[in-house]
Amino acid sequence: MTLRMALMLMLALVCAPNALADPALPDFSSMPKAAAKDFTVRDGLVYSVRGFRTPSGAYCTSSSHRGMSALDCHGRFFGAPDGANSAHLFNNSAEPLRFGTEDVDFTKTPEFEGHPLPLLLPGVDYAFDNSHCAYIAGYQLACVMNIQDSPVGFVAGLADFAVIGQ
Repeated sequence: MTLRMALMLMLALVCAPNALADPALPDFSSMPKAAAKDFTVRDGLVYSVRGFRTPSGAYCTSSSHRGMSALDCHGRFFGAPDGANSAHLFNNSAEPLRFGTEDVDFTKTPEFEGHPLPLLLPGVDYAFDNSHCAYIAGYQLACVMNIQDSPVGFVAGLADFAVIGQ
């Protein structure tokens, strides 16, 4: 009976890496900032949109309008809640981080309104619309938004996923 319980515990530990691992967010302040001109895909005085894609195939768009900021990201997020392939951050919502499953073709270069999203190079801080995102070694993508002075977001590893601050 003891051996069986030990094996079950080992199996639970192997199958639940997110419960054990709390990956640290990258130090965004130590990274060079992305230039707005390089990541703006819709320019406008009232409503503009920025976005990027990563070498891992993940991509995000962000915008701010009338005090509302939003960040929408898509990727092959292994271990995300309910098998989600999208994460959405909002700064003015009772639920600032939402996950979903969307019909996305990850074999194509992502676009916004016909404009291909530019590549975010490793180690660069995409710091727009109240959010920070980075593509760094060992991760697909790490993104946070400052919600009431606390970071809320996610870290998508190559084989696991962690929710930050929620």
